[in-house]
Amino acid sequence: MKCPNCNRELKEGQLYCEACGEEIKFVPDFEPEIENSIEETLLNVADHINGVKEEEKPSKKAAPSKKGKNTFNVFTKEEKKSEGGLLIEDFPEDDDFYGDIDSDDLPDENFWDEEEVISFKGNGALTEKFMSFWSKGPISKLIVLLLVVVVVVGLVFLMVIVSDNIQKNSYGYQVNQALKAAEDEDYETAIAYMETALTIDSSDIEMKYRLAGYYDKIGETDNALLVLKGLICGDTETDINTYSKMFDIYSRQGNIVEISHVLSECEDPLILEEFRQYVANAPEFSDPGGSYNDVVHLKLTANTTGTIYYTVNGGTPDTSSDIYTAPIFLESGYYTVKAIFVNSYGLVSETVSHQYEINVTVPPKPVISVESGTYDVPQVITVEVPDGCTTYYTTDGSIPTRDSLQYKEPICMPLGDSKFTFVSFSAENVAGEPSMAMYSYKLPEDNTVSAADAANLVTMHRFGMGGLMDTQGHLSTISGRLMYMCEAAVALEDDNYFVIYEYYEDPNSGLKTKTGLVFCAAMHDPNKVGVLEIDEFGNYYRVLVEPIPQ
Repeated sequence: MKCPNCNRELKEGQLYCEACGEEIKFVPDFEPEIENSIEETLLNVADHINGVKEEEKPSKKAAPSKKGKNTFNVFTKEEKKSEGGLLIEDFPEDDDFYGDIDSDDLPDENFWDEEEVISFKGNGALTEKFMSFWSKGPISKLIVLLLVVVVVVGLVFLMVIVSDNIQKNSYGYQVNQALKAAEDEDYETAIAYMETALTIDSSDIEMKYRLAGYYDKIGETDNALLVLKGLICGDTETDINTYSKMFDIYSRQGNIVEISHVLSECEDPLILEEFRQYVANAPEFSDPGGSYNDVVHLKLTANTTGTIYYTVNGGTPDTSSDIYTAPIFLESGYYTVKAIFVNSYGLVSETVSHQYEINVTVPPKPVISVESGTYDVPQVITVEVPDGCTTYYTTDGSIPTRDSLQYKEPICMPLGDSKFTFVSFSAENVAGEPSMAMYSYKLPEDNTVSAADAANLVTMHRFGMGGLMDTQGHLSTISGRLMYMCEAAVALEDDNYFVIYEYYEDPNSGLKTKTGLVFCAAMHDPNKVGVLEIDEFGNYYRVLVEPIPQ
């Protein structure tokens, strides 16, 4: 490395020239003044070598000044002079090299070729050309200005295009376009924009719901369901909303089976409870199968609204089997109870089955005092109730239950035809076999009082007892009225009597309820009217109540 000032060889890492004191910069700054000085020195050396007179050489200072940095090409060892030449490094390095030079000591004139001098190039030439063109006249200035305007307009146009392209490829732009298209009911366009938006940002669940809705609007329900199924994420609140939208589509398609299938794969109890109406679970039994020493009141329950069908004999239940409406009483014996549940959508559950062995004492059949038959004289019907049991009866031929009329006292024979059925229940609620009897009571042909006459006579008698506002049975204390209905007959004293029951009729519902008062009126004597009573032995008798003076 050499000193840029005196060209003296420097040691590696030396910061100052020992000869001239010049500061050594490892990355030289090629300022215009330094470049001009170096170029002038090299040219002077060349002039001396070629014998050119200094006064004839053009002054370097007359050359246009160079602005900015120039490209400075230096000689290297590989750059050789033309034939017979020397390298710059071949010059001596003593301090007198740049002193007075004697022309006799210099090589011949071919030693230094001016063409070998490297020209220093910069951006000054471009500036010179521009200024030269600018100064030619108005037309050149106009051309320059037009070029500037064209460039500026082009840049602005390019920026607008780039900005518009960036905007059109943004998530917000795509979503807004989709919403506008949906408002105009152009759902296919809305789908295209929304799909692009979700490609940019797929995290917006609400926009995915909208996309599914757009597909649904144009009838592409498979795509709508595909989008919705992809939103099942395990979050209960979100999944309930998603399932709701899916099930709405399936419901409109009538594909309730698929809803049930989807829910069968769900393990979230809150979701299953939310959509329980779409699931047909097998009925639940209140009592498990097994052996019992008491009667089992078996209750069947379902998870939602629908119908339970069952059998107790081991048969396979279907929609033609018994419908469960009340607890099933399993008394002594063996039972195989099977049941299915059909929900309100027609989905059928699996069949559930339990076996029961019931070991309890069955009450004997009730013994009826009056045999079946036709009678001219009304009979009082009595029943022997087994010890520890309760007996119930019906008059329409149906099998009695604990909700039927309880037998408590002898029964007056009904007018016309009747069919009694009695069943005794043990304390363990075990029902025995039923007893039945059919009766036909014929009114005597010579009676002077009809059943309607008897009812009117009782009404007048009741009015005379006080408490009624009129003979229509209206009460003075409460709304509604009392009614008297002739339903049976009984033999008393020396005549047959009509048995008339007192009912209270509710003015709002019209429901009729027995009050407990029973009256009687003779079939052959209109003056024989009174209250019907029964003694401790089960015998009926008439009580005459004197009318209250008006």
